[in-house]
Amino acid sequence: MKNWFLYPFSVLFVFIITISILIGEDKAWVDCSNEDDLYRYINEDWKVDKVIKNGDVVLNKNGIKYFHKNEYPLIWLSKGNKVKALNFGWRCYFLEGPELNFTRTSYQSFNAEKYGDIIEKYEIENEKYVITQEVTYQELWRVDPKTNSRTSIKRVFSFGKFAKECAMIKEQPIFFASVKEYFFGGGWAEPNRLTIFDLKGNKIGIAPSWEYVDELCKFY
Repeated sequence: MKNWFLYPFSVLFVFIITISILIGEDKAWVDCSNEDDLYRYINEDWKVDKVIKNGDVVLNKNGIKYFHKNEYPLIWLSKGNKVKALNFGWRCYFLEGPELNFTRTSYQSFNAEKYGDIIEKYEIENEKYVITQEVTYQELWRVDPKTNSRTSIKRVFSFGKFAKECAMIKEQPIFFASVKEYFFGGGWAEPNRLTIFDLKGNKIGIAPSWEYVDELCKFY
């Protein structure tokens, strides 16, 4: 009698496990950093600069103030001119991944007070670039050092970062960004991949996640 009562639950359990295996993991979410990653970087002489906890007011990578609302911390480290932010937690959205990487010489963050303000500055291959925050998008500009005038390269939903080179891509340097696509009858699809552009703003490919490109690209 007892075995008959447990049989439906056993079948349901096996069904759920089977469906989970067939569907697989949601590619929009990846593993975050953890204590092992932190200790590894410390052993490699990285210095912990700041630990952002739940409720702290901070600047994100686009220079915009926000409250860090997460039970897990965000840990900033530095080594020479390299800067790294470790995203702790159970699962991290693929556009950020387990960590963010910058360089002090090529990346500067600014707090945008109004739309059109510069939120990032880069110097890539002796060329100067800036990112501005607009109402519904961010825009990449090339800056003429003589006149300080700007030439628009690309409007994107969210700028990612520059790469020196990537395997199987002949163009270099290139940059990654998130692009929001709009339906012709209204509405939009949330970005679920990274789009790759050359420095003229031409689309040259896509990538599924930062983990994917970290294995194939060299960044500034």
